[in-house]
Amino acid sequence: ERFPTFALLEDEGILVEKGADLSTFPAIGDAAAIANLIVLRRDKDKPTQTRTNLLMDSVRLSEDGKTLYFSLSTAIDVQKPELLLEQEGVSELVRITQAKATLMSNDGQLLAVFASALQQDYIGADGVALKETVESFVATDQSK
Repeated sequence: ERFPTFALLEDEGILVEKGADLSTFPAIGDAAAIANLIVLRRDKDKPTQTRTNLLMDSVRLSEDGKTLYFSLSTAIDVQKPELLLEQEGVSELVRITQAKATLMSNDGQLLAVFASALQQDYIGADGVALKETVESFVATDQSK
């Protein structure tokens, strides 16, 4: 997903002063609050109400402050938990999402990538592959 950094804030009613420094996440604000804003933007167009939670202990910034990493947990509604338990060995479904947001394009745009798997798959090799895929995402510097 790619969008203007100021739009992330203004869409939630946060006024951005002209010429404000939006070049790093610490300059914008608290890392967890920014992650929550990104999640709100991502979920805005979803037709169903899901219970997506930011995993607070997963929020971290790169040393230069231009990359934000975080994870999400989303409970998926299950119509027949007893049938799911019988078939899959679990009574609830939870989707784990790895996310990376970056300001490395240096053009006022925020780029975000998300990858997810069901929790039971995430625990194994799929989780490792998802983490590596998200980590490998690189934004191209557009200022040159």
